[in-house]
Parts: sequence; structure tokens; C-alpha cells
Amino acid sequence: MTVPIDRPLSKDFVAQPNLIALNDPADPRVREYRALKEGDLSRGIDASAPFGSFICEGALVAEHLLASSFPCRSFLIAESKLESQRALLEQAPAQTPVYVAPDAVLHEVVGFKFHRGLLAAGARTAPPSPAEARNRIAAAPALVVLEDLTNLDNMGGLFRCVSALAPEGTLVVLSPQSVDPLYRKAIRVSMGHSLRIPFVTLAPWEDAPQRIRSEGFELLALTPDAAAETMNDVSAQAAAPQRKLALALGSEGPGLSRLLLAQADRRVRIAQRPGVDSLNVMVAGAIAMSALFRPGG
Repeated sequence: MTVPIDRPLSKDFVAQPNLIALNDPADPRVREYRALKEGDLSRGIDASAPFGSFICEGALVAEHLLASSFPCRSFLIAESKLESQRALLEQAPAQTPVYVAPDAVLHEVVGFKFHRGLLAAGARTAPPSPAEARNRIAAAPALVVLEDLTNLDNMGGLFRCVSALAPEGTLVVLSPQSVDPLYRKAIRVSMGHSLRIPFVTLAPWEDAPQRIRSEGFELLALTPDAAAETMNDVSAQAAAPQRKLALALGSEGPGLSRLLLAQADRRVRIAQRPGVDSLNVMVAGAIAMSALFRPGG
């Protein structure tokens, strides 16, 4: 049942039945927004989200949610932001619940002072079957392969790099030990691009290099090893017709596994000053994507 909003903000808004006044931070309807700092795991599983849900922070990320293939479950918005976000809310399906709360109530729900003033919950979709994952790999123009990335900032940043620097339709291939791109922080750092860039998780990972190469991709393993080819040498050939590239990046510290390095077609390094161990994986990935995929040129 819709509860009237105490202080009318707009005649048009008050007339919308999907606007629901929220005065109790313990209201069970907003349980998936509660205590966001306590964990980034799936926020809830029920009949309307059998695979769980995730949280998007801020209007820009919510726009990406609405433009993605993930269903939008609801919004939670501060009363003070309601009028300024009118255009965004009107993009959502008419039946999408919009919980409108005083700023203090919103802060109590999420567990900290949330200054962006708007959150959205999305529903996770069924993960692709092994056959579907193979089909997505075969159909992709390029791959970015992420092995055992466990840092949420790096995961989110790399999705943003893929969006900006890799060919349209590039697929991100994840190892089972990588963090979830739909964790709240990963979505936020990606600026919502982890909702738009397709990704699959391959298992068993031991078979991943061969499966990728069997679909016609040249597997390039990025490594700081001085014996590897330089990026300049490899990128000079990157524009060859029909050349499908799969760029593999490993976690900071360990880097790529021996398995992937051994089964890659080529091992590639970014030339840098002596004495520097390596670059942050997000920075290295951006340099490599720009050199190999040549966006805009």
C-alpha cells in the first residue's frame, strides 16, 4: 500500500503510485539497502530475484542499470533529491517502487552518511551455462581475460577501461577466483560499466587458455618479465585483418599463473624504466588495451 508523502514536492510526483514514503529504517521493503558497509555479497534472494540482487550508488550508475540487461528492482532516494532526479526516475518502468525517505532515514538504512542521495537495486540474472559461455566467447570480437583479480577497485577500473578502450562487444572472461564485478564497490568504481560490459566465468580454469585459443583468439599474456616481447612490437601487428586478440591480466603481486603464461601464444611486456617492479594492473591494462585495440584509430 502506498503511503502518502508528508511534504508534497510536486503535483506530478505525488500522483505517481510507485512513490512510497519511507519513515522507518527497519522497513523490510528496503532490507537489501541496509548496512551496505557490512558486505558486498549478494544482497538478497527471493521470488523476484532468484539469483540475488546488487546495489548501485548514485544517479550516473543508476542510468547504466536502466540501460543494461539487468532488471531494476527499486530505488531508494532522499526526499531532498527527488525533484532533481525526476528525469532519471521517469526512465524506469512505471511499476518500479521508489522509496522516498528523509535524508536521516536514508543514512540510517545504509549505515553511513550517503551524500549521493540515490540508490538503486538491480536483480542478478542466471549465469550462462557452459555452452552459452562458449558461444559468447566465440562471438566476441575481443576478450579481456582476468585471472584471480581479488581487488574490487582494480576489477571496477578494468571494466571502465574495457568500455573506453576495447572494441564494442568485447567480452570479459573471469577465473572462478576473481571478485564479482557486481559487488557494490566494483560497480561504483566502474562508474556502472560493469553492468554494460558482458562477462563470463570459466571453469575449470585449467582448460580456459585452450578453450580461448580454440575459438581463434591469439592469447596475449601481459607480464613484467624482461624476456617478453615489448608492447610496441606486438601492437605494430594489432591491426591485421581478422586478428582476434585475447588480452590476459593477472592479479597484482602474483601476476598471471604459470599455466596461463605457458599456454599463451605470446608473452608481452610494457617497456618501463629499470628498477620499477611493475604497474598497477588497471594502469597496465589501460596501456595495453590502448596499444592493442587502438580505440578511435
